[in-house]
Amino acid sequence: MNEHNHEHEHHNHEHNHVHNHTHTHDPKEMKKIINRVSRAIGHLNSVKCMMEDGKDCADVLIQLAAVRSEINNAGKALLKEHLDHCIVEAVAENDTEAIEHMNKAIDQFMK
Repeated sequence: MNEHNHEHEHHNHEHNHVHNHTHTHDPKEMKKIINRVSRAIGHLNSVKCMMEDGKDCADVLIQLAAVRSEINNAGKALLKEHLDHCIVEAVAENDTEAIEHMNKAIDQFMK
């Protein structure tokens, strides 16, 4: 059983996840996804600067839409990676808890 505790620097909460299957990902794919998130963070910071500098609201909204798209695409890539590896393993190991956990995460992501 693998337990994952994640403490976030910018949040005051922890996530405790217990899975009965091994948790493997393709390191190259995960690096690509992490890079996508990093780019989205940089883009969002530039949007914040636009707002602080009093830039046109229409331009800011367009850039916010672009950031939202970047985040959604990173989420889709992570979902694909998780389905290709973790969920395949969970199904092979009949880990219904991990599958249900993923179903709930998909529901949250799709909102």
